[in-house]
Amino acid sequence: MKTYDVIVIGTGAGGGIAIKTLCDAGLNVCALNAGRRLDPRKDFRNHRMPWDMKFRGFGDPAKRRQSYGYMDNEYVEGVWEHEIAYTTAPGTEWMWPRCFAVGGKTNFWGRSSARFGDIDFRAASLDGYDVDFPVSYDEIAPYYDRVERMIGVASTVQGRPSNPDGVYLPPINFRCLDRILEAGAGKLGVPYLPDRIAQLTRPHAGRPACHYCGGCTTGCDTGSFFSTPWFFLPAAEKSGNLELRTNALARSILVDEAGQARGVAYVDRDTKQEVEVLAKAVVLAASCVESARIMLNSKSRHWPTGIANSSGQLGRNLCDHMYGSAARGWLPQLYGQPSFPDHVSGSTVAWMPRWQNLANPREEKFIRGYSIYPGGGCGGFPGYHREIEGFGSAFKREIKRRYPAPVNFTIQAPTLRSDTNYVEIDPEVRDAYGIPVARIRFEWDSNTLLMWAHAKEVCRELIRAAGGEYSGAAEKPEPPGFSLHETGACRMGNDAGRFVTNRFGQCHDVANLYVCDASVFPHCSDKTTTLSILAFSLRTSERLIEQLKA
Repeated sequence: MKTYDVIVIGTGAGGGIAIKTLCDAGLNVCALNAGRRLDPRKDFRNHRMPWDMKFRGFGDPAKRRQSYGYMDNEYVEGVWEHEIAYTTAPGTEWMWPRCFAVGGKTNFWGRSSARFGDIDFRAASLDGYDVDFPVSYDEIAPYYDRVERMIGVASTVQGRPSNPDGVYLPPINFRCLDRILEAGAGKLGVPYLPDRIAQLTRPHAGRPACHYCGGCTTGCDTGSFFSTPWFFLPAAEKSGNLELRTNALARSILVDEAGQARGVAYVDRDTKQEVEVLAKAVVLAASCVESARIMLNSKSRHWPTGIANSSGQLGRNLCDHMYGSAARGWLPQLYGQPSFPDHVSGSTVAWMPRWQNLANPREEKFIRGYSIYPGGGCGGFPGYHREIEGFGSAFKREIKRRYPAPVNFTIQAPTLRSDTNYVEIDPEVRDAYGIPVARIRFEWDSNTLLMWAHAKEVCRELIRAAGGEYSGAAEKPEPPGFSLHETGACRMGNDAGRFVTNRFGQCHDVANLYVCDASVFPHCSDKTTTLSILAFSLRTSERLIEQLKA
């Protein structure tokens, strides 16, 4: 059998930049991806409107009962996985949307790309809870610089202590609703700033600037925001050093007589046959929960509880972001204005970065802090129709009058590490290919729930300060897992007895097994994870290259 230099499991953010970095260095790479390769001409929205579709974009109701609702629809069909099962422990609610297509969630992500700051790396030193990252911001900053130059991040220099500035393209312009909310936020002393978003406001890295069609979360057919199929994989394939195997569902990491990684066993989903592929090193970048599942299923006489698990911490320490509608309302200043395509980014243009507990880590009732993503304006479907009374032509006129005026605020709040939140292997349930599935135990902690209450109060007051009309908030946040920002299952630290990986994402127990996704982060912050996954994975990949050369 051929022995590759490196096998990379996963082609999303962490796997994609690892593949490109390794191939650029001349290493022979075999990449395994659990799903198919997407064709933007067929699989993305391509400016289709709801009325062009049989079910008006919502999808077949008979199929939606088994879907992830807003994600699995007529715009992007057959992309979000349901065949690969998972279970939850009694009392746990967990929503796990998984895109196993080549490029993973980078095909459809929200693109918010703020750096972790010193306040995040040293969170435990500041407030006394849990542990710090085993690396400093200064060590990672050069990798953030390089990644931002590679992918193109639009924003402004903002000079905030919790949010380090970076290398930016021009920001996306504020909309009318942003100017109004910005003024209201100023009255409350709350920041309201351009988001850091991996969306091209001018041509960059061979890709055209965004034309603001607003269809980002259903796939970009021009490659005008960062995704690995547009930015990294073509260069890796052009090098001649990459073999990409699709519909290859990793079952386990193979080990040699010394218990070190020698390859990967995977199931070919087309033939239903198990295949083994060998390499000098393995990079695991399947996403936090899936990487934990693969490692926990990699049992042998050397590793009876899962590969590289002498610490007993594999799958433990699961953290997530709480998402939820903290407030919604109307800006009467915009009633009756002409409709305008101000859903330009398919998600958000502005953000309200963490402003809590900056000078004093215990100023609020909770420790650490959260961010807010404001949105609104002329979106697609007017989801607020249930809030408006009336019928017939009068109802339609009122919808039209309010169409430019809705606003909403989505919280992004980190959970704290807890012994009660973790991933394990279900002892009874297997997926369609006979692989034991992940079972998840998780609940929101009291600190995060305090953030949720605080955000609802602040956002309600912001709407009123902006001259708006507050109409309510969600009764409860979205279920855990909804954000797709889970962290911690293979977290890094210097002590091999307490952590799965070291400060380079290299497994303490298995020197040629590296992890390049958010599972290595000791905890989450108020920022999204993708930019940091890219920065850490770049650093880990270059460390792997040095080790192989040595």
